[in-house]
Amino acid sequence: MKEEKTKMLKSLVAAGMAMRYGDKPVRQVKQRILWELKHIIDAGFEDHYIMAFRIFRHYVKSKKIGYWGRCAMSSSIVCYCLGLTEVDPLRFGLHSARFVNDEPPKFQFDIEASRYDEFMQGAQDILAADAKDYDMKAVSRSLSLDVTPMEYLTRKREAPMPKDIDDEIAREALIRPDTMDLYDAYMRRKSDGLWTKHGERLDEILDPTCGFLVYQEQMLDILCQFFHVSGIKANQIRLSIQRGNVDQVDAYKHELFAHLEGLTEKKAEWLWAILMCNPRAFLKAHAVSRVLAKYHYESLLS
Repeated sequence: MKEEKTKMLKSLVAAGMAMRYGDKPVRQVKQRILWELKHIIDAGFEDHYIMAFRIFRHYVKSKKIGYWGRCAMSSSIVCYCLGLTEVDPLRFGLHSARFVNDEPPKFQFDIEASRYDEFMQGAQDILAADAKDYDMKAVSRSLSLDVTPMEYLTRKREAPMPKDIDDEIAREALIRPDTMDLYDAYMRRKSDGLWTKHGERLDEILDPTCGFLVYQEQMLDILCQFFHVSGIKANQIRLSIQRGNVDQVDAYKHELFAHLEGLTEKKAEWLWAILMCNPRAFLKAHAVSRVLAKYHYESLLS
């Protein structure tokens, strides 16, 4: 049965890859899909992705119920190929590990409020119909923990994307009570265009946010590119930093500094200080999904 499900999931993703990226996707697309599929299959989560596809891509689409995939799910290229989100993670520099590393995967959706009850009934019917072939208890928890009825999905109106989408995403991530000081500093830098440049690779990571560390994904970029850890390990370190687990963070730092590659200890300390400077860093995948929703559905405020 596992082999059949694995084959089915690979087939669905292959069809979605052609839909999203054409008949000849670039190497980066194929590599990322293969990496995600390996982790999904090794963890035994084929059921979760197949049933998410059946419920949201088939049932919800066929019934023309408005929905929007959000949060860390937007980091997954497999979810993008399956039609569960409309966010291309490669376009926005989102990390697979930020979603695939969750156990179980947490599928989070907004559903058209006026049809929420209809959706829930239909989803339960689909889950019940396949109960003998799938682990529905686990799948149900993964699919129904965070499905939220939302009014904005009832008024559909696609709008043209703004020229500076990166700025909108940054402001979405920062405009919260606990980061208003950073928001104000970001807006000042955005206005005057002045901030210290550090070097090509670090500037690529921080320039979209005017030199500030705003996103969790920037933490992962620094760890992967300068400290040469895997995406999974980087996400574990990021989580320890954001949870304020001082002993675990110190242990990770000791481990990384014992095996520096191409970095002096002084530069490593400087990069580590940047990494630690904003433990409130926001999930960029969530900010991206919020901003893009504005251009697929009319906001309540418009």
